[in-house]
Amino acid sequence: MKKFIYILISLMFSALLFANDTYFYMAGGQLVPTKDGEVDIEMQEEVINIVLNAENYDITVDFFFYNHGGDVSLEIGFPFFCEGIGGEGTISDFKCWTNDVETSYTDLPLDKKWSSNEPTAQENAYVRTINFPSKKVTKTKITYKSTYGRSYGYIAKYLYGTGFSWKNAIGKMTVRIQNNFLFCCPSWLSLPEAGKMKRINDNIWEGVYTNIEPENYTDCITINLEDIFGDVGPKVMLKDRYFACSSPLKSENLFWYTKPQLRLLRNAIYAYNGYPFKSPDLIELFEEKSVDWGWYGGLGTPYPLDENFSEDKLSKIEKDNIRLILEEENKLSLKFNTGGCFNNRGY
Repeated sequence: MKKFIYILISLMFSALLFANDTYFYMAGGQLVPTKDGEVDIEMQEEVINIVLNAENYDITVDFFFYNHGGDVSLEIGFPFFCEGIGGEGTISDFKCWTNDVETSYTDLPLDKKWSSNEPTAQENAYVRTINFPSKKVTKTKITYKSTYGRSYGYIAKYLYGTGFSWKNAIGKMTVRIQNNFLFCCPSWLSLPEAGKMKRINDNIWEGVYTNIEPENYTDCITINLEDIFGDVGPKVMLKDRYFACSSPLKSENLFWYTKPQLRLLRNAIYAYNGYPFKSPDLIELFEEKSVDWGWYGGLGTPYPLDENFSEDKLSKIEKDNIRLILEEENKLSLKFNTGGCFNNRGY
């Protein structure tokens, strides 16, 4: 029986290095471009969970396949790159299941030519055999950890474009993003066109998409994360560069902020106006760490403490933004039962 190594729709890579990749299945020992309709197996549904942590991100994907044809045994391959730029873009702790039973796999090296400036690169695939009974649903699952790609922030990617190697469109795709970062949040996302992400918990968002037909193998869910204060790299932030002090905010600007992040965003406005904080964590962040991070004019510049602080010191933009941020915090408190509501500063 001819066996195929199909590229599953899960792959983390650094966007700077892997933007023009071509994906393959293996037939007769040769790498061959995957073709739509080679098998009678349809990907009815997949549920993608992306958990964004400070050091890496976790991927968990549940697949539901339906076999329209006869019984078939396929070798399914999950490909990954040994390393990306600066060692980033690597995966670890890979595990897989078939019908809720953990499945063993083989680490198979694949040599691949690159069309970019990199002459060659080493690619591996975790390969396992899966039996697809006729006229039945087969459930598979994968989990792994991945490092972030880096540009002007963190980059997380999940490749779904290879889903068109299966029969028909991807019936249903559920994407959940959980942000466990305190100082970073999504600033830009690339998702399938249909559907819209909705907040289902303080730090969890979900989008449901149907009849997804990727146009290219490189179609990805891409999540760009940036500093919640609007800066990246060394934290060099002057008041006129801090967006919450200088520009009117709208509710949609705060969509990707968690409640703890909104609290920091709100209190940063007070920090740039010299408010003497009472909460220990805010004192540490704005008064102590700021000297090393260079928030107020450069490294070593102390916090501009104003013992005679008054609300009159705030501009209209600052007051309006504080009011809006506080409203969003209170909405999250009421909707998701995340704690009490707040009033103004220093909390």
